Amino acid sequence: MIMVKSLHSILQFTPISFIFLLLSSQPMYAQQWQLKGRLVEKVDRTTPLDAAEILVSPLGGDVTSSSLSDEEGRFALSLSSGKYVDLLHNIPRIDPTSEEIKIIGKSNVLVLVDGHRVNLEGKDLDMYLRTLPSENISKIELITNPSARFDAAGNSGVLNIILKSKPVGFDGKIHTLLTQRTHFAAEEGADLSFSSGNFSVEYKVDNSNEKRPQKMESSYIYPTYTRVTNDYTLNRFDILSQNLNSSYQIGHVKIGFFSTLNRSRNKGFHKGEMNFSDGSYPSNTYSEQTHDKYRLETISPYVEWKLDSIGKKLTLNYNYIHLSDDVNQVYDSGSAHPFSSSWDNYSNVVNTLSADLNLPFTWLNFEMGGKYSHFKTNNISDYGGSNGFLFKETITALYADVHRNFGPFYAKAGLRYEHTSNNGITLGGLTVSNKYHHWFPFAELSYNPSDDHSFSLGYSKRINRPSMNNMDPTKVYSDTYSYSEGNDRLVPSIMDNLEFNYVFKGNLNVDLYYYHTSDAIQSLRQVVDDLYTKYYPKNCLTINTYGGDVSYNFSWGKFNLYTSASMYYLKAKSMVEELDDSDLKSLNTTLSANLSYRYKAMTIFANYYHVFPGVEESFHTGNLDCLGLGCKINLLKNKLLLNVLAQDIFGGTKAHNRVAYNDYMFRNNIDNDNTSLRVGLTYNFGKHKAKRTDVNINNSEMNRLPDIKK
Repeated sequence: MIMVKSLHSILQFTPISFIFLLLSSQPMYAQQWQLKGRLVEKVDRTTPLDAAEILVSPLGGDVTSSSLSDEEGRFALSLSSGKYVDLLHNIPRIDPTSEEIKIIGKSNVLVLVDGHRVNLEGKDLDMYLRTLPSENISKIELITNPSARFDAAGNSGVLNIILKSKPVGFDGKIHTLLTQRTHFAAEEGADLSFSSGNFSVEYKVDNSNEKRPQKMESSYIYPTYTRVTNDYTLNRFDILSQNLNSSYQIGHVKIGFFSTLNRSRNKGFHKGEMNFSDGSYPSNTYSEQTHDKYRLETISPYVEWKLDSIGKKLTLNYNYIHLSDDVNQVYDSGSAHPFSSSWDNYSNVVNTLSADLNLPFTWLNFEMGGKYSHFKTNNISDYGGSNGFLFKETITALYADVHRNFGPFYAKAGLRYEHTSNNGITLGGLTVSNKYHHWFPFAELSYNPSDDHSFSLGYSKRINRPSMNNMDPTKVYSDTYSYSEGNDRLVPSIMDNLEFNYVFKGNLNVDLYYYHTSDAIQSLRQVVDDLYTKYYPKNCLTINTYGGDVSYNFSWGKFNLYTSASMYYLKAKSMVEELDDSDLKSLNTTLSANLSYRYKAMTIFANYYHVFPGVEESFHTGNLDCLGLGCKINLLKNKLLLNVLAQDIFGGTKAHNRVAYNDYMFRNNIDNDNTSLRVGLTYNFGKHKAKRTDVNINNSEMNRLPDIKK
């Protein structure tokens, strides 16, 4: 039943089936229908009804969804055609083993919110997403073959988080999350928003305190002896994350900004022991203490200008990012070094300006735009003597996209050009300079013969530029016997992607893909003087990946089962003499299942995944498995949400890896203390009527900068 709270109105709508599964960390619908329409006055049938409220409910039931029409009378909301289900991580090809968002077979992920890029990554992105209450997420779309409109950087997939509409008036949420691992951790935050007419403002704050250990055993196996190190690290993180965004509509022009301020303090303690099987060196113990201050500031103003009523639009974005990281270490290692302390200061500044023009016509849709980015990195280190690295880089990009429907067919093609110029100098006088440019074509063809079937085939070319830290040749110690040096001679990796996708009734999803990567960058290890481990990046691999994924979502009564299988064959060829590629080929398989049962306001769920042994770039990986059990309860008429989750119950996520070098075999076992019990509470207050206010965030340069948990 659809109710419109207006005295004189009629409703026109058309149901359209989603082809993407929905995702939320609270129960969502297993299948969805979207209602799109326009409200007009009953008398003249042309005058739009501004802010008329649409309520949707089953016959004789409570209201399940609501929306408001915009200034032109348009509205969009989702309706259920099935049962509720918890679809956490239930997106095909999302890696269930990663704490951060990762697509299987992809190097990184570009995250969008309401179709706009988020200029955060790593832990900073995780902190921002934590400030998005799960009940505000409508759905998440997965784009594995991004068009020319997106930056060509990285073999990226795209996750587009579609938020529910923002409230009219004042609205707020407060939440807390308590986690018990070996040590106790707490997180608390708030989300406050206000909307009035054409103005909206939103402030989010999140504070977390975490103490977490890591245990690692590493073996360097030579023909005549073995060197074994046992390391224990305990980090305590205190992180404060704040986000402020606002927008104001003036006629056909919307102006606004998005800003972030993240601060982190880390106190770390590390101790280790080194032993040699042949007794060539005596056993040695060592320890360090680390104090790390991290700060991230971003400001992203934007302007959106609607040129007409059919969708022509010009968008201008400016982004400023300032990241600083100050690291002090104190060593207690006897005579291992001529110095007893070290200091590192990292400073990164990014300025970006972009323009995007959308020109939809009745016969063709055309998009074009450009982007200019300037990076500046200034790193200073002191290990008994000062060293530093100043690096600057500019990237200029232009693109054009065209797309059109031909009956059941949809075609899209585009071309992107990017020119890169960089130069750097160390305090010692070493200089580096490089210029290069590439063309990045994109093409996609989809066929939708009916609502039950959807086919698509796509190709794209991508680039993976070295990170700022990888270009820094300065020596940086991570512990007494381990240090890293960048490589200012690195060149970018180039990737070719070919993908096929089939969706049946929104429940069955099949993906087939092929990726070719040349000049892949890897972090290699070198043992120096039989004691020290040097980490350094190098263009060292050519990688071919053939993969396939199948997922299915099944609902029966109050039960829902989501299952997925991801399988890909990877074969890598070494380009350097250090790395042995004789066995750098493997079939990699991941299986996962999520079962949920809903009873009134409570949902009980279980999730499980298993990763079989395989190869990831130059690493051979072992078995991983994880079982999670939990429940979610809505209380106080959905104002209070209780969330309980026990994860990695049997401790099956301990990592076992090996890398074959030409003169030795490296193996390690890592325990990241993943077994946990989490209890979360979210309380909603204020008004809950809806009117959309989108935030335009347009930057992806954070992918090359360090994040909080490096």
